Amino acid sequence: MFKYNKICILCTFIMIAVTSLSWTQDSKPRHAPNALPGVEPEMLTPEYWIALHEDADQVIMTPDEIARFNEQVRNKKIDKVRYEGPLPNPILPLDLPAELPGNTLRVRLESNIDKLFNPEDMWGSRDIYDGRNAIYNNIMKQELVDDMNMESIHDVITRRFGIIVYHSSVRQYPTHVPGYHNTKTELDRFQVTDLCIGNPVAILHESVDGNFLYVESPIARGWIDASNIALADRSTIRGLTESKRFLMASGNKVPVYGDASFENFALYFYLSATMPFVSNDSNAYVVKMPYRKPNGNLGVVNGYVKPDADVNIGHLPYSKRSIITQMFKLLNTPYGWHGQDNKRDCVGTLRVAFRCCGLITGRHMSDASTHQVKFDTKLSTEEKMAEVAKIEPVITTASAPGHIVLYLGKGHNGMLYFMHQGGWGYKDENGDHLIVNRVSINAATHSWYHIDKPNVFTIMKN
Repeated sequence: MFKYNKICILCTFIMIAVTSLSWTQDSKPRHAPNALPGVEPEMLTPEYWIALHEDADQVIMTPDEIARFNEQVRNKKIDKVRYEGPLPNPILPLDLPAELPGNTLRVRLESNIDKLFNPEDMWGSRDIYDGRNAIYNNIMKQELVDDMNMESIHDVITRRFGIIVYHSSVRQYPTHVPGYHNTKTELDRFQVTDLCIGNPVAILHESVDGNFLYVESPIARGWIDASNIALADRSTIRGLTESKRFLMASGNKVPVYGDASFENFALYFYLSATMPFVSNDSNAYVVKMPYRKPNGNLGVVNGYVKPDADVNIGHLPYSKRSIITQMFKLLNTPYGWHGQDNKRDCVGTLRVAFRCCGLITGRHMSDASTHQVKFDTKLSTEEKMAEVAKIEPVITTASAPGHIVLYLGKGHNGMLYFMHQGGWGYKDENGDHLIVNRVSINAATHSWYHIDKPNVFTIMKN
């Protein structure tokens, strides 16, 4: 009997171990291969795509033409006006009037408060979770509202002005604590967008403790950590942000140092960010680096960038070579919703790639140009493929509600391809979910982003 019991116990342990191992293996996330189905390994290099275009170095728009394009983007008519978060049109904060009616700000903030207590459905969820995966209750939400300092809004607001001195998140509420839409994915409802160093902002309001400032930035309104903003008058900020001589980060993430020996790291500036250029030689690039003094005011010191850093003096020429090259520098970089955690989402990835050439597209860019091709959803896949193949590749975005991609064009194999940042995955032939969650290339016939999904193709030119 004793021997029988030992056998039963042993069998039980084996069953538990096998079940546990099986569960562990099944529960592990599976990542998609580096080359997604239909993508040939050589397609993962910029040289492959550049070689497809005899006109790769042809200038699509000159700097003057780009300036006109940017002005059109700022002035385009938008039917739906949203007061909170991303702006429908990019703006020039330093050109805003000196004063704003206090009630205008109240309306904007009250809209955000309403969304806090009555969240919109986001992929089947209306709950909001903090970093501990605890649901925000009404007490927690009211604490955020109290921090918004609504009672201190004056009837007339006098705008103050500042400049971003560190890569910054723009937040829907004055908090660094996330507001995730579920417990499985880090999609922060409170994140509006991100801003590079050097962006000018107009300051309208501050939180109760002064730790957050509510600002109007070129692409969004929202709360920014006050320590990331230095205050100054308009003319001083213009001298930095509108300098004709600037050094641009043409790499994904470029370090800046506080000394010429590169011993004291100061900050990173990210792809397409610019800093006023002073000089360069074989030893270093020298830039004007803004910083926030203890009293909050702007200070400027020299910053030093290594001579072999991936930077460019001025913008890159707007050509297919430039767009392909810049996009491929972001290949496999991880997904970040609305720029959270210094990462990028779909539109953020495209926005910085085009901004390397000087194009300003705002937080959303699907309607940045009037050169659009819209497709009827009744078209068959084959019909749509044939029509899309006629559209100019590389400088064209393709979008549908919720996502935007770069139309990369036709490969040597005759198939069409997209390049984009996506925070989800796809099911393989066995029905298993594979995670992508990074900048990838995919064949337009694959479910990761099928040709049937985008319905608006926008060619980025005048």
